[in-house]
Amino acid sequence: MHSFTLLSLDAIESEILQEKRTVQNFSKTIPFPFSDSYKTLVTQIKTTEISSETILYNSVEAVNENKEFDLPDYWCFAGNGQGDRWFLNTDDQVFFYNHDYDEKLEPMNINFEEWLQMAYVIHQLDMYFDEYDNIPEPVRQEFYKTLNRLHPTLSDIYPFTF
Repeated sequence: MHSFTLLSLDAIESEILQEKRTVQNFSKTIPFPFSDSYKTLVTQIKTTEISSETILYNSVEAVNENKEFDLPDYWCFAGNGQGDRWFLNTDDQVFFYNHDYDEKLEPMNINFEEWLQMAYVIHQLDMYFDEYDNIPEPVRQEFYKTLNRLHPTLSDIYPFTF
């Protein structure tokens, strides 16, 4: 049986900040109420692919992504490389935008820090798939069980199938 690990936020930050770059702050004219953890992290990184479904944008790319959307109460902070996007609302809650269903943001019932943990669980699933080229049902169930440790219904609303 394969098990998945929820990484601590310190471990995630350490992993993401391995290639630290010059800090690029957000413009003071952007009125969005970013959480301190989000702002601190994305102003120090280059855009980073964490997993197959999670590409965390640096502050500059996030600003450019948000020019495409007229959603003042939401901030696009990540994508998946296939046209789907991840958004934060003003309460630091994560929403998923499926490009096939325009204008509909699906609540994920997690915050930014939990999204980072979810991204690293997906990364672990990606590594399993890369090694075995298949995801058997027991591994799938363990993956969902781990997601549900972040929120009890996260596996029910997880937007990807495999």
